[in-house]
Amino acid sequence: KQWYQRRVRGESDVNKNKKSPAPAAKSAGPVQKPPKLQLDGKKWSCEYQNGVKDIVIEAQVSQSLYIFKCVDSVISVKGKINSITLDNCKKTAIVVDSLVAGIDAVNCTSIKIQVNDKTPILNIDKTDGCQVFVQKSTGLETQFVTAKSSEVNVCLLEENGEYTESFIAEQFITKYNADSGKFVTELYEVVG
Repeated sequence: KQWYQRRVRGESDVNKNKKSPAPAAKSAGPVQKPPKLQLDGKKWSCEYQNGVKDIVIEAQVSQSLYIFKCVDSVISVKGKINSITLDNCKKTAIVVDSLVAGIDAVNCTSIKIQVNDKTPILNIDKTDGCQVFVQKSTGLETQFVTAKSSEVNVCLLEENGEYTESFIAEQFITKYNADSGKFVTELYEVVG
């Protein structure tokens, strides 16, 4: 009771002799790193590209590609590649022929992914705005895993160039099922 009464009257002895910290020095903003596009062993690195629309990578099955902090850029991957990771990219597009493992998109905003042949899986995590184009003939086998993401759309491309667009659900509802004794999560559909 005494501690509470002292706090209310403003007589706290805890902070009585402490001075407020000095304000932090203002920085000039983030340091822009130079663009990088290189093959190191079996790993391609495409980093800090800004506004570059014609990046082409001739890939091999044993190679992977890591795309980091690219903005307003387009990357084309020719041939079959093992895996691709997009990390912290904005307004970036990737066009890939085929993948062995899959594509990961993490912490991205407004990205586009096009797979011309097939990929077994697409992982989309903490991404806002992702449009995925897959061929209807091969893309129906692709698994889409999303977490903490919004505005994820999948477009199935027909051979004639037309496509149908579907969204990946963002909202779910969890209810207790008395019959099973467990909580059950279902897609939450808004009607109206």
